[in-house]
Amino acid sequence: MNNFITKKIIRKIILAKRSELSGKDIISLSKVIENKIENLKEFREAKVVLCYIAKGNEVRTEGIINKSIIQEKKVIVPKVDVSKQQLILQKIKNVEDDLALGFQGIFEPKSHLPVVKNLDEIDFAILPGIAFDRKGGRIGFGKGFFDKLFMNKTIHSILCGIAFDFQITEGFPHSNHDISVDIIVSEERIIRC
Repeated sequence: MNNFITKKIIRKIILAKRSELSGKDIISLSKVIENKIENLKEFREAKVVLCYIAKGNEVRTEGIINKSIIQEKKVIVPKVDVSKQQLILQKIKNVEDDLALGFQGIFEPKSHLPVVKNLDEIDFAILPGIAFDRKGGRIGFGKGFFDKLFMNKTIHSILCGIAFDFQITEGFPHSNHDISVDIIVSEERIIRC
């Protein structure tokens, strides 16, 4: 129970700070993070990239997705299967043509696009989070979509969390089902966990 309360408090604090960011700040800080991602050796060498679509005050990801497409990487984007409470992964080739509004107003791949079932195909995965710690721990929105996606699977891809620097904390309790990231990228730093 204590873990839940602690994560709940961290979520509340970080989301309050994130809500104070202006649209201009979100765009400019996201651009800095995007440039850092683009210069990562692991990203440059990746042939298949999984990337979430940002919503609200999250770090924007459209630039990373567009650069991946331009560099002829295969791009995979998650879509929420509400009935099964899990993520479906689909390949996209064009941000404007292949996405539509979906779960909770998040842009998601259109239904006709190819589904990816083999996670081994992914070289580099960019994951959202409300908070990260320096050891790679991640707090999401509490639905566990990404935890369920990668749970009980041998992960060959590099898992990268992107966040504004204030979203990186010293530490918090981890549960057995929580996945950790290998790299955290903010506008201020790159942390290899």
